[in-house]
Amino acid sequence: MENIKKVHNLQTFLLFCNITNNECTMSEEKLYQIKELPDLKVNWTESCKCLNEPLLEYVWEVANQFLPDYEETDTGMIPVESFAPAIFANRYAERNLSVEEKYERSKEMKTFKGTLEEYKKREYRKLDDSFKEKFLTNEDLQNTIEAYKLDVSKFWYLLLFVYDFIEDIGTNAPIMGKSVLEDFATFLTNLCDASSITLKQGNRKSYYTEREDLINIIQIAVHHFSETYGKIVNGEQDRETKIKQLKELGLKGFIDNSLLSQMNFKDKFSLDISYKKWKFTDMFLFFIEKRKAAIIPNKKVKVSKDKMMFVSRLIYTVGYDGKRYNEEYDSEGNKNRMLSNLLRRYKNEKFPLVIANNYMVVS
Repeated sequence: MENIKKVHNLQTFLLFCNITNNECTMSEEKLYQIKELPDLKVNWTESCKCLNEPLLEYVWEVANQFLPDYEETDTGMIPVESFAPAIFANRYAERNLSVEEKYERSKEMKTFKGTLEEYKKREYRKLDDSFKEKFLTNEDLQNTIEAYKLDVSKFWYLLLFVYDFIEDIGTNAPIMGKSVLEDFATFLTNLCDASSITLKQGNRKSYYTEREDLINIIQIAVHHFSETYGKIVNGEQDRETKIKQLKELGLKGFIDNSLLSQMNFKDKFSLDISYKKWKFTDMFLFFIEKRKAAIIPNKKVKVSKDKMMFVSRLIYTVGYDGKRYNEEYDSEGNKNRMLSNLLRRYKNEKFPLVIANNYMVVS
């Protein structure tokens, strides 16, 4: 009888432990579970339809600051809601689809009218979410997210969005060159001092002259066009009249000094990793600058509230640096200031002009 009682007590104890462990496990899962972003199937031109999706709340906040769209009004161009959240939502929905599945999806959304073979020829960089487990299992990072009272699911999609955008501008992106007006100004400056003119067809020299009178005629003609352009664009006529006058004079190429004329899609470049960290930090510091961390009740471990350390751990999470960026103190007990030191190097620099392939902006 005594043995039966002991076995019963043991079973009761084990059952209690099992229930307790299950409660702890459920608690952990509940804390770190990421809610799935639904496939909204919203065209990027209708991004405002994503405004009611709660999981994109943090994405909207950052996108409207760093990737706004612009609308022309009577008083000039004004920033409006960004296209980026819809682009991100579609890229997220497509991340695990085959080419054929992506093609069918784009046909359904009426965003692509070509054939499957034409679709396959498009350059496509898949959205990378391979660091999800690293994000969820980083206890120090998760504690800080909790201290700042951030929704872990919304924050996960913000992290994905920022990382995807930076990879978009920093990996095999088109090069930003000079605008047509900048190139023309350089040409005009050199033409003024020219003592000879050489013309080429391909790699072959087709014409060469040192005649001063001929070079002088060319200089006068180009100057005349330059002065004419200046008088028109700086005149008091309305925009439509100016455009008409420029077209009539054959100066159509000078009408729209747009960014498109600066984009070189043949040559590609990738940002140095330090520049990626810089832009990444800039975007996340904007997001957390007005937020304050609170003490987490009954937390037995020290929770970092340092904003720079917060961003540093996110940089480690996406793989822009190693474990050293995840440690708040080094082996000698010194505060981790690697990210601060990196940013200090660029305090007097402007971020290079870059193009986002998928997000269709110049940043």
